Amino acid sequence: MPKVKEFDYDLWTTVEDGEKHYWAKVRSTGEITEISHEVIKFLRAEEKRTHRENEQSHEREFVYSLEDADDKDENWFEDHGIGMSEMETPLMEEEFRKTLTPIQLEVYEECLLGGCEVNEYAMLRNIDRKKIESVVRSIRRKFKKCL
Repeated sequence: MPKVKEFDYDLWTTVEDGEKHYWAKVRSTGEITEISHEVIKFLRAEEKRTHRENEQSHEREFVYSLEDADDKDENWFEDHGIGMSEMETPLMEEEFRKTLTPIQLEVYEECLLGGCEVNEYAMLRNIDRKKIESVVRSIRRKFKKCL
């Protein structure tokens, strides 16, 4: 069965003497005809499927400059990324840092952000490696709570 690309018709239902009648009007010609229940079900399902596909493809479109923005699209300025703007990330990290104790903050900066291995950090500070691993687990638990 051919796919409907553009919907150049209107669909509606009427009830006359307790009986449903299904109608279609071709927009370009103005022709109105009665259609069967199966046909209207198919056409409505096709409209919905195509509408969903258009919405999904529209969500993936990005406008990178004001020159490329469509005047009709009022949502050109929305962030279609993962929901976290470049401004929100530093603010969230700042709030997260406030929840950390001084030792957690130091381990967070040195090991998790700085890339220093836990064993190496523990040897440099003369602290038991298991203690540092415990601090890292605590940091991760706090981070999950912040999300």
